[in-house]
Amino acid sequence: MHGYMGQILVVDLTEKTTSLHPIDEGIASKFIGGSGYASKLLYDMMDHSADPLGPDNMLLFMTGPLTGTLAPSTGRLVVCGKSPLTGIWGEAHVGGHFGANLKFSGFDGILVKGRSEEPAILHIKEGKAEIASAADLWGMKTDEVQTLLKKKLGRVRIACIGPAGENLVRFAGIMTDERAAARCGLGAVMGSKNLKAITVSGSKKIEVADPEGFTSLARESSKILGEVMHHLRDSGTSMYVEVGMMFNDMPIKYFQEIEFEYDSLTSTAMKEFLTGRTACYSCPIACGRVITLQEQGLEKIAGPEFQTIAAFGSNLMVSDLKKVSVINNLCNQYGLDTISCGSAIAFAMHLCDLGKLNLGLEWGDADKVIELVHAIAARSGVGDELADGSVRFAKKHDASDLVIHVKGQEVPNHDPRAFAGMATVYATASRGATHLEGDMYSVDMGVEVREIGINSGDRLENEDKGSTAARAQDFRAFFDSIMMCHFAQVPFDTILGLVNKATGASLTSEDVLLIGSRAVTQKRLFNLKCGLRPDDDCLPAPLLKPLPDYATDDFVPDMDMQLKDYYEYRGWNRATGAPSDETLERLGL
Repeated sequence: MHGYMGQILVVDLTEKTTSLHPIDEGIASKFIGGSGYASKLLYDMMDHSADPLGPDNMLLFMTGPLTGTLAPSTGRLVVCGKSPLTGIWGEAHVGGHFGANLKFSGFDGILVKGRSEEPAILHIKEGKAEIASAADLWGMKTDEVQTLLKKKLGRVRIACIGPAGENLVRFAGIMTDERAAARCGLGAVMGSKNLKAITVSGSKKIEVADPEGFTSLARESSKILGEVMHHLRDSGTSMYVEVGMMFNDMPIKYFQEIEFEYDSLTSTAMKEFLTGRTACYSCPIACGRVITLQEQGLEKIAGPEFQTIAAFGSNLMVSDLKKVSVINNLCNQYGLDTISCGSAIAFAMHLCDLGKLNLGLEWGDADKVIELVHAIAARSGVGDELADGSVRFAKKHDASDLVIHVKGQEVPNHDPRAFAGMATVYATASRGATHLEGDMYSVDMGVEVREIGINSGDRLENEDKGSTAARAQDFRAFFDSIMMCHFAQVPFDTILGLVNKATGASLTSEDVLLIGSRAVTQKRLFNLKCGLRPDDDCLPAPLLKPLPDYATDDFVPDMDMQLKDYYEYRGWNRATGAPSDETLERLGL
C-alpha cells in the first residue's frame, strides 16, 4: 500500500509479547489513517466497558499516509483510547518528529494493551521491538527521561510520561521533545500500564504512488505555505492573544469578565526573552517558540502556546508572561495538559471567590498557581482532588452547576459567546470540549473552504451554524486522518492532490466530507457504547449567560436551534443520539 508501512505493532504488556497487525485495506479505503482509522480499529477490538485506567483499555499511537513524507506540516501523530477524564473516546494530537520516525522504524502505529507488572519501556528500531525495564526512569520528569535516553541510545525520538502520568492524573499528557499529546488524560492511561516511554528510530522509506508528481507538489505547496503563514512563523500562536481579546474570545477570570490588561501576554512581550523557534517534521512554518529565562535558570525551553497563555494568563488573571512560561515548563516536565490544568485551578479560585472553598487562592497569584501545579502532579493535598478533573472536584464541593466542561473535559480557551459555531463544536465533539474538531472561530474570521460548503457567516448568529460546524468537523476529521496540521492552510485541490499522489487514490471533494463524516460517526458509535446520552450534547450553564456589559451584544448560543440543524445534517436521531439506519448505510458503517 502506497503511503503506508503496512503494519501496526501490537504490544501486550501483560504477556510481554509483541506481534504484528496488518493495515486493513478496507478500513484504509474508508478511513485513510490517523484518528479515523483508530476509531474503527478500537471500536472493533476494545471492550467498551473497560476501566480507562485498567489493563483492558487500549492505547493506539497512529500515523497517516502523509506522515513522514515531504508534504508540508505532516509530521504528526495521534494517540487514541478510552479517556479516564471523560469515560468516552479519547484523542490527543502531537507534532514534532516522533510520528515521522515511527514510520521510518517500520510501523504505521503502535497498539498497546495490558499492563506491565514493573515500569517498562518500549524500544522500536528498524521493524523490531523490545520491551525492557524502565525502573531507573520511573519518577523522572520528561526532560530528564529524554536527555538520558538520547545520551544512551543516540538518534532516537521519544514519547514519554512524567510524574503526572505515573500518578494517574486524569488530564496527564504524553510528551515528545517539548510537544504534548495533551488532552483527554491519555498520559494517565500510559501510566496505568506502567509504560514510561517509547523510543523509535529507523531508516525505512515511505513509498508513494507517484514519486515525481508527489515530490514536485509537496515542495511547491511547502514553499507557498511558508510564505502564506509567515505571521505564524514570526509570532507563534501567541499572536492570537490580541485577536482573541478584540473579539472577546479569550477567557478572563473563568469566562466571567471581558476586561484584562493583556499587553504583557502578547507575542511582542515574548520577544523580550525569545531565543529561537522550532519546527515539526516537514513544516515550513516553525511556529514553536524557544525562550530563555535567565533569572529562573531556564535556558532554551519551549515558550507557551496561545492555549497555555490563556489558561494560566487571562483565565487566572496572571499578567506576567514569564510566570506563565515557568508554569508551562512545569506542566511539560510533569506531563500535564495545560488547558485542563489551568481550567481546574481557575474553577477552584472561582469557588474561593464564592465562599464555597477556603484555600487561600486569589486571582493573579502566580506563585500559588505554581504550588498547585506541583501538588496536582504529585497528588498531594488539594492537588489530589484537582488531579481528578474539574467535574469530579465540583461534585465533591457541591458545585456541579458552576463547572465549565462538556462531557467531563474542561472547555478550551475560545468562548462560544464570541463565535456562535463553537457552541455546536463543543457540545458534539467526540472527546468532550475541544476546539480541534471544528475551528468555527477561524471560519467566521474568514478561513473558508468553499469547495465543501464551509463559508464564513455572522459570528453572533445561530442560523445555519449547526450544519456549518458539522462540515467543519468533517473537514478536520479528514485532516486528522491524513495527519496534516490544522495550521496548514493549503489550497483544497492541493490537499487532494497530495493524498492521491501519495496513495494512488482518486479522492474528490465529496469524498472529503464522506470520509470525515464517517470518522465523526464512528467515534459517535464508540461513545454510545460507552454510555453517551443525547443530553450530554450541551454547553455548561455559565457559557449560556451573556458576557458582562454586553461585550458581544448580549449574545448567547441558541443550542436548540444549532443542535437541530446539526442533527438533521448528520442524520442522527435527536431523541437517542444515534445515527439512523439510512445514515449508517450511506457511510458504509
